[in-house]
Amino acid sequence: MSDFQRVGFVGFGDQGAPMAIAIAEKYELHVWARRSSSYEALGHAPHIRASSPADLAASVDVLCLCLRNDADLHELFADRTIFRELGRDRIIINHATGDPIESEGFERLAAEWGVRFLDAPVSGGRPGAEARSLTCFVGGQPGALEDGRDIMGCHSSSIIAMGPAGSGQMAKLCNNALTISNLRNVVEVFAMADKLGLSLAGLREAFAHSSGGSFILQALGTKVTKTNAAHIAELNRTDLREFAEAMSRNHIDPTALLQWAIRGPDGLEELVRRLQQSSR
Repeated sequence: MSDFQRVGFVGFGDQGAPMAIAIAEKYELHVWARRSSSYEALGHAPHIRASSPADLAASVDVLCLCLRNDADLHELFADRTIFRELGRDRIIINHATGDPIESEGFERLAAEWGVRFLDAPVSGGRPGAEARSLTCFVGGQPGALEDGRDIMGCHSSSIIAMGPAGSGQMAKLCNNALTISNLRNVVEVFAMADKLGLSLAGLREAFAHSSGGSFILQALGTKVTKTNAAHIAELNRTDLREFAEAMSRNHIDPTALLQWAIRGPDGLEELVRRLQQSSR
């Protein structure tokens, strides 16, 4: 356990904002955003605004990032001032989902400046962040994980060490692939149940209390709605592509799982529509 008290945060999106708010309840939160309007997502959470990424890095012990993708990290790290201003033995925690190989490169780059880097993508979405029940898949040095554990514990109830740098990202990609494979199972079974005239809403309720239940089944109609189903389906397809690419680079053939899972997102919008009709 470390004596770190000043935590920086960049990335106040749908999931990042409630994570930052959770950290502010226990630590001195320092933040930076390109647009002043982005700070509105923090609500009334106490925070100190930095004038630049370098100013932010110079003010904190640990820097948490929840940006969109690896390209955003490359841009943030481009002139290396983040690492110089953080200083030796400080920690960067990257909560965004990305390429495991990129994470390995980020760790090597940070290490040149004595900075420790953790790839710690999270699962649970905004509801999980608000409930402080996210899962962190963590790759990197064990000592860095232990020093950053209490900070991640502000928003995550499960913080699991996966191995060296990049392994947190690989674990998250595997998690995504399994979730989408389960979605395909739900799409297929509910399509057959619908043809048999069973109540889909009743079936979902029954499954929630039986061995047929799953996270994705609970999300249908609650976290996944007619309004966002198309967007989530596209994110699922992107997740599968990233998973397949990561497996292929490690000389593992993902074809069988990919061919099965890809039809899950394809049937998501129709399934949500049928469930809503069944609930009326």
